[in-house]
Amino acid sequence: MITVHAVLTRPDWDEFRAISRGIYRDDPFPAPDDSIDIDRVLIRPPTSVAATRRIQAFVARAQGIPVGRIAAIHDLGFTEYTEESIGFFGFYEAIDHQDVADALLDAASAWLADQNLTSMCGPFSPSMFYSAGVVVGAAPERPLVGMPHNPAYYGGQFEKWGLVGVKDFYSYQFDDPYILFTNPAFARHRQMYERVRARSDVTFRTMKYRTIRRDAKIVAALYNKAFVDFWGYSPLSAAELFDLLKLMLPILDRELVLLAELDGKPVGFLMAIPDANQAAAHAARLPFRSARDLATVWHLKRPGRHKIVDTVRVDMLFVDPECPDRAVAPLLIMELSQRMKDKRYQNVEAAPVLDDSAWMKGSFLTRIDKAPHRVYRIYGRDLEPNVED
Repeated sequence: MITVHAVLTRPDWDEFRAISRGIYRDDPFPAPDDSIDIDRVLIRPPTSVAATRRIQAFVARAQGIPVGRIAAIHDLGFTEYTEESIGFFGFYEAIDHQDVADALLDAASAWLADQNLTSMCGPFSPSMFYSAGVVVGAAPERPLVGMPHNPAYYGGQFEKWGLVGVKDFYSYQFDDPYILFTNPAFARHRQMYERVRARSDVTFRTMKYRTIRRDAKIVAALYNKAFVDFWGYSPLSAAELFDLLKLMLPILDRELVLLAELDGKPVGFLMAIPDANQAAAHAARLPFRSARDLATVWHLKRPGRHKIVDTVRVDMLFVDPECPDRAVAPLLIMELSQRMKDKRYQNVEAAPVLDDSAWMKGSFLTRIDKAPHRVYRIYGRDLEPNVED
């Protein structure tokens, strides 16, 4: 018999956290421990973040053994901004048993309906800005840092419960990051960008650790201008971005985190993340998480790092839509490519790229023969209103 219990106590949260280890115990491409810090995002979020989200987590048990988990999320900022009555689910993990999936999704949907929400969408863990969707239609492979990784059966579980795909997004991989400059189909654009760079007044600087709080305000303001018309957008606060950047500091290569400026004014941002999962794979056999975390950071920073960590993921790239210099995005990409070459990174993967985003339609991806490397999917369905006795 499957039972579902609300997560209320510290032992409940320990159980919630431990479920993912059981799900991926035999995974040939194990991810590191939960890539999103559950303590900081779910259990003890910053006050400014906690005020904008209501969350209820659940654990499913079979014969008393934990077999699945889910979090129901009411993002107050999203519903206020969009005026859409949509609730989210996320942090989903479950064994390959449809009854477990049904019980978890039933619990999450009932809680969201109690919040007077009329539809459910996900997975969001806990929002589009962090991690969203599940990998679909792909053979198992090493997960990409900061992106979803899941058993192949998750999409089927969602669909059997009644969820349908509402949005796809992709990753694009380049074994040679300099394809932008060597592919014949892109030669004309390369020449054009080189001319533009020669006459452009755009400059670049890295994000400084000592000014990270100030830079978080700058980047959040740019993000909110650039993504206001994107699917799933809701305003990002500087406080939330600052907290996320602090969590990521141990794995970031600050030479790959770039602010573009024009006449001293910030106009663009690019963040590429070294693939910490490559480093984590070398630390996976250590018995304790603290030891695994320290070993992962050591592999990321040590001399000879490039022999283990040779890939980066372009996580964010956006430009102020009011910027008069329309070459900022390609100039950021060119600057990143040069820095990757200098630091001996060999591969790059761009993700997430929305299937209907103007950036993808207008980018080099439409001009070269390059299929998506991975596909991620977000699901949704309408909710049945709860009827009180």
